[in-house]
Amino acid sequence: MSRLAANLGTETTSKRPPLRSPSAQLRILYYHVYLALVMMAPPLVAAPARYLGVSSADAVVVTWLVVNSLAFLMILGAMRNQFGSFLIVVAFSTYLLVSPLWSEVPAVSLGYGSTLIGVLCVAYLVSTDLSMREVLQMFARVVIALSLIGLILYALRVDQAIYVDAANRANVLGGAPFKGLFPHKIVAGFYAVTGTIALLATRRRSFGRVVGLGILLLVILLTSSSTALVLLPVAVMIYLLTRRALARGTRTRSWLASLLVTATLGGLLMWWSWTDVLDFLGRDVTLTGRTILWNWGIEVWAQRPIFGWGYGAYFATPEAAAFAQTIPEFRSWDVPHFHQTYIQTAADFGLVGLVALVALLGKVLARAYSQSRANGIDVAAGTFAIALVAAAAGFVMYLIPSYAYSGAVTLFLFVALFSSRVIRRQELTIGDLTTSSGPTR
Repeated sequence: MSRLAANLGTETTSKRPPLRSPSAQLRILYYHVYLALVMMAPPLVAAPARYLGVSSADAVVVTWLVVNSLAFLMILGAMRNQFGSFLIVVAFSTYLLVSPLWSEVPAVSLGYGSTLIGVLCVAYLVSTDLSMREVLQMFARVVIALSLIGLILYALRVDQAIYVDAANRANVLGGAPFKGLFPHKIVAGFYAVTGTIALLATRRRSFGRVVGLGILLLVILLTSSSTALVLLPVAVMIYLLTRRALARGTRTRSWLASLLVTATLGGLLMWWSWTDVLDFLGRDVTLTGRTILWNWGIEVWAQRPIFGWGYGAYFATPEAAAFAQTIPEFRSWDVPHFHQTYIQTAADFGLVGLVALVALLGKVLARAYSQSRANGIDVAAGTFAIALVAAAAGFVMYLIPSYAYSGAVTLFLFVALFSSRVIRRQELTIGDLTTSSGPTR
């Protein structure tokens, strides 16, 4: 019992990483590569493929088949490690495989669903090999590395690293907007924000942390994404306040309730000063057509409210393309989704999927905060802040479970969920052993 208690309290807060076998080290390398792929598969895979004379679409498909097949094989050998979490993977995967039966475009839903199953499998595997501190370190490491490569390409004026703005807007530094290796500038900015929190939560004051924070801040400024510029101070404030609340022993329900009240008041204030804020940020009142998309998405959801149209299916229909052409703002570009997590999830999976998404976010937030004793205050605050920022950004971005370009958020949330189940199981085991031992004289 004492050994189990010691592991519970010190395993994830130790500065020195545990010694691992060569096979475990290979798996961890695979996790880093996989994370980079879900962040930006098309630039990393499609561009080199074209230079070799290979179709970019074929290269992306083959890449996902290979990496997801590896995940499937590895999870078969590790399913007994956390059998309860494995059953969650099976339940979600079964639903994704069955849902094409009522999808408007079954082939599209099956293709996107199989990729999401791969994300779930990798999340399970990561939770068996890495602590949450190591997960945050991995996210920070990958985001910084890809951002640095993107900045070098941007300095060399490589087209891949430059975002083409339809309104010809410059960034706050006066140059062309940056996107680097990421598929969109808003995604680059969001990953830079979450990478900042991960770095603050896992690295002590050092020269390396200063350099990393500088790289991420430069990315945010060069993208000049309004979402990232707003999220950065909010995310840092949430992290610092959560760390303070944990240090003072504030209970989970009290902290979540205080944040809910604050978010409600902030939302009302934002609604009241909406036009002024947008004028300050230089944006139009429709957020480049997003509010029009949201109204459209709600109407689409209302047509199939329970199970939805199928994962990624609606925008593969002729009806979606025809309707988009009737809206002047969207005649010059293809609409891939509704640019909103909750509306898109409701349209794809109906009320069933929306309830599951809200339950996932609530569970991750509650356990990330309540398990600070096992993970450490900094890691708990960092996990909580990233999950909350993702939940908030979902109102203006399509993040979870995105078929577009941000599977890393889904991966992070499920890793946090599965890791919290491990800690919960250990806590219950310690409680049972303490109770069975009885009082001592």
